[in-house]
Amino acid sequence: MSNKLPPALIRSLIAHYNIEEEKFISSHENAEQVTSLRINPFKPSNLFHAEEEVPWCAKGRYMKERPSFTADPLFHAGCYYVQEASSMFLEQVLKHTADLSENLKVLDLCASPGGKSTLINALLNKNSLLLANEIIKSRVPVLCDNLSKWGTENTYVSNNDPKDRNV
Repeated sequence: MSNKLPPALIRSLIAHYNIEEEKFISSHENAEQVTSLRINPFKPSNLFHAEEEVPWCAKGRYMKERPSFTADPLFHAGCYYVQEASSMFLEQVLKHTADLSENLKVLDLCASPGGKSTLINALLNKNSLLLANEIIKSRVPVLCDNLSKWGTENTYVSNNDPKDRNV
């Protein structure tokens, strides 16, 4: 199986995000480990502001080296969320498909562990509602913990199977 990236993708990334083609391709082909995270806008600090920004996510950062997250009290306090930069592209999708200044009702149907939900929540206004649903009951506590640490009041967690439409 080839690790070759489609030329159209490379051209699009250069045009829209000004990536460095050689560095990007080399990183992909060499499978370099890249650590990225999102800063929690509800817990302002100067945390990681000197790190390289993820171009498509205002609060996303690339880390020069991987910190010991489990030993970091700021991680446990919800000051940031460790997430792949590619997953942060959801911010662009939402900004281009929804009026985030409106009071919205959003459903994250498969929400655990909480990466998408915390990202969505950071973009919504305080009068919007986010319902973070997780179908697998054993994953719900992790979702609740991550959303609780994120620190907002407009998010609710449920544990329902989407096929049960009458719930």
